Formats: sequence, C-alpha cells, structure tokens
Amino acid sequence: MGSIWDDAGAIPPVLNPIKLQAYRDKDPDIVNAPEPKSGLTPLAKALLAGNASTVKLLLDNGASPDQKILDGRTPMYLAADASRERRRMVQLLLDKNPVTFDEEGPDWAQKNTPLMAAVKRDDPEVVKLLVERGADKEKKNSAGKTANDLVDESKPNSAAVRKALAIQASKGVGGLMTYIKLWVLPVLAYFGRFGPLADIFDAASRAFFGVRELGPLPGEDVSEPATAEDFKKNLDNMVARGGLEKFFPPDDPYVKQVAEKAAALKDDPNNLLNSPAQIDALAKLALYQPVVYCDDSGSMWNEDNGPGTNKGDRWNSQIDLVKKMTDITTRAVPNKGGCHLRFINRDTPENNHLDEPTIEQILNNYGRGTGWTPIGTNLRKHVLDQLVYKDLDDGTLIKRPLLVMCITDGFPTQERAMDGVTPGPEDANQNQDADRFRKEIRKCGQLLEAKDYKMETVRFSISRLGNITDWEDKAEADKFWDGLRSDDQIQDVLYMTEDILDEKYQMKKDQKDLEIWLLTTLLAPMQSLLNF
Repeated sequence: MGSIWDDAGAIPPVLNPIKLQAYRDKDPDIVNAPEPKSGLTPLAKALLAGNASTVKLLLDNGASPDQKILDGRTPMYLAADASRERRRMVQLLLDKNPVTFDEEGPDWAQKNTPLMAAVKRDDPEVVKLLVERGADKEKKNSAGKTANDLVDESKPNSAAVRKALAIQASKGVGGLMTYIKLWVLPVLAYFGRFGPLADIFDAASRAFFGVRELGPLPGEDVSEPATAEDFKKNLDNMVARGGLEKFFPPDDPYVKQVAEKAAALKDDPNNLLNSPAQIDALAKLALYQPVVYCDDSGSMWNEDNGPGTNKGDRWNSQIDLVKKMTDITTRAVPNKGGCHLRFINRDTPENNHLDEPTIEQILNNYGRGTGWTPIGTNLRKHVLDQLVYKDLDDGTLIKRPLLVMCITDGFPTQERAMDGVTPGPEDANQNQDADRFRKEIRKCGQLLEAKDYKMETVRFSISRLGNITDWEDKAEADKFWDGLRSDDQIQDVLYMTEDILDEKYQMKKDQKDLEIWLLTTLLAPMQSLLNF
C-alpha cells in the first residue's frame, strides 16, 4: 500500500472507501494529517489534482473544509484556483459550510481571496457560487485590487465573470431558507417526495442559483473504456476539450493507432498501469510529444543531499527518473515513438524520438557537467527554438502538441537578458534576468496565439531534484519557485510539482505505487483536458 496522500492526489483517482478505511484503521486522525514532507493534507492533495470524487469521499469522512496547508492556503482557495473541476469542488466545500471560504491567501499569492482566484481563472460559475454565499467583493488584495479590478477583459468569459460579480448576495443562508420555504417545499409536496430529498433538492437548488447540472454532459468520456472504440471516443473528447483539432482532425490515423495500442495494453502483463482509467490516461498522454529538459549543471555532481548521501546522487537519480518518465509517457505511443531529450547546458538537437534504452545510454555516457543553470535562456535555445519556433517561422504545422518536463536541482544562474532587451546589472548569481524562465513561458504562449495556435499547445512542468542543504541556496530556490507560482499569466500552462522528485522516487518500494505516482506527476500539467 502507498500513502493516503499519494492516493488522494493520484491522477486518475485511486482512493476508494475501502482503502480510506484501511488508512483510518491504522490512524484515525490521518484524514486531516499533513504529509510529513510537503505539509499537504489528503484533502489538499485531492484539490490540487482536481479529483472531485476524492474530495467528496474525504469530506464525507471527516476531512476539515477549513484546515489550511503550511503556506496558508485554505481548501476553498485551492478549489477555486484548481486546474479542473473547480465548480464541483467549490460546491462540495460550500456544502460543508466552511468558515474560511472567503479568507485571503498567502503573501506570494498577493493575499488574493478564493473569489479573486476564481476571477483570475476566468470562471463565472465559481464566481457566482462564491458571491451567492456572501464572498466580499470589495475586499482588496496586497496590490490594492478588488475582484472586479482583476477581471481580464482579454479572456473569453470576462463579461460573464463581471455579470456574476454584479449579483447581490441576497440568496445567502437567509435567502436560501426563504427559497426552500417558498419554492422547494411546494415542489417537493407536488411530487409527494420528502425523503429521500437529495436529488430533487439538488436539482431545485441548481435551478434557483442558475448553476449548471453537474451530471454527464455532451462529450462525456466512457468511464470504463475497454475497446479501441471506447478509447478513441475519449481521445476525440480530449481533442475537442483542448482545441487540438489542428493536430488531430476527424478520423486522424494517429488517434486511431493510439486507441488500438491502448486497448492492447489491458492485456499486457508488463503494464502495471492496467485499470481502465490508467490506460485511458496513458492514451491521453500519447497525444502530446514528451520533451525531457534535464539539469546538467555542475551541482548535479558537486552537491550531495545531506548526511548519508554522496556527490553525484542527483545525476544518478535523474537518470532513473527520466528512464521511467520516458517509459510511461510513450507506453501508448504507436510506431515506437519516443521522447525528445534536451539539457540546460549541452545542445543536443538530434536527440529526438528516443526510447528508454537509448536515453539511458545517453545519460550514462554524458560525462561530468560543470556548467551553471541558465534554465530560461536555454529553454529558449535548446527547446523552444528547435521544437516550436522553427515551425512557426517556417509556416509549417507543429506536428503534435508538446509536454515539456523541466527538471532542476536549484535556481537560475547566469541567465541572459531576453532577446532585444538591454542587459541590466548582474545579480549575485550572475543573472542578467533571473526571471528569464517564466518570461520565456509567457512569450511562448504569446507567439503561439499570434500564429493562431492555443497557448496550451505547449504545456510545461517543472520539478525539483535534490535536497538543498545550504540555507542561502534554499532561499534562492524558494524565491524562484514562488515567482513561478505567483505568475497568473502562466498558471494554465505550467505545473509545478510539490514533491522533491528523487526523494519521493526512492520512497516508492512497490513498483506499481511508483508508476501510479509518476503517472500522476506526468498528467498534472494536462489536468484541464482530463475527465476522470
């Protein structure tokens, strides 16, 4: 058995009532216990993963709707700021009447409230839910802005968000009681149904508040896909959800081949990710071209991870992780398609479509790196210029959307200024622009949209490797991480892992638990496209 935190955050969901009870039998308080390393509760893990069914299971079994995580975010903030299933998760929390539903977030999030997070996510339905409950529309964040000030007119739902913000909170608890007395009870009396009331009350409530039904919608995925036809239907739904028709038009042969490969995986004894939902997830991963962007800076060899560890452990751990990431991201890819491999310091434009053994050989034969960490400068040169911008400049179609998985053990050093920008004075880490990494992710989205692609055509994840023991270095790494986390312009395309990858990897003794955890990590940047 893994841990309750990994199970709660698994994508697709794996926590069920039987497993939850087993965890509670060992520790009755575990449902609200923070994970030792990350400080995240099981509920927080489920909210960050967008696992609405797991959120409901935990709340129904005693998870606190008010317990904050270490950085000060409340469950409602996490739900309102999630990448998917926001409406469902916010409603589930509101059903538990949390007292912190309107509480501000931490300093790095500019003390935004859940309402502000929903506005920045351009989600009018969540805005409406929170306003109806009585969220303070006039509260200001640390920048002095209200929720109305944060509406981005360039986003597609901005008019609906403003309309939702204009609603008066007259349908709060008092208004709700009036509504129950004057409208719901007559409806129930008409149908002669006072128990059980749940379904009718839920439908009546949603009609009154103008909230769309939470049940199956057009384009809903097959929940237990078994045949190639089932997997293809789900892949077609994902293409439609993500606006990927440019890459995969109707009856695209690649989608059909992925569906057939997925159907065959359920009978493959070597495939440990063998539940219908897990195979479906592997198929969805196969629509994206994986790119692993590795850290080859000198600290990967020169630094250890504390007492009992050795110099070079970080590089060796990266080899093990990248091998497994390659295996999982390409398991449902037909025709022996593979990963692209790139490095921060070494330019390897020929390292494309590589299988796991080839990647292992390249990493084992790399030698010893001595470079710095210009992670943003060379994200542009070694990844985006070669795999995205060349096609944009040539006017040729990008072959597949990209999933760029960035790994680093530290923070930016020796970053150069953006192209066309006059360099400023260097900081203590010889950076002309320490924010180059996130600026390049922003720029990528802008250039894609200028060429009629969705900015989500290229999705990024960034993961940490190694335990930083020097407090000054740790402060620099935290500053880098907080800067990424607080940038709302990239929140739809960049996913940041909460775990230290190699530390988590080494804790996984069971191979299936390891694969489930890695699948979750790899799927996280694509949460908005999933429908588990």
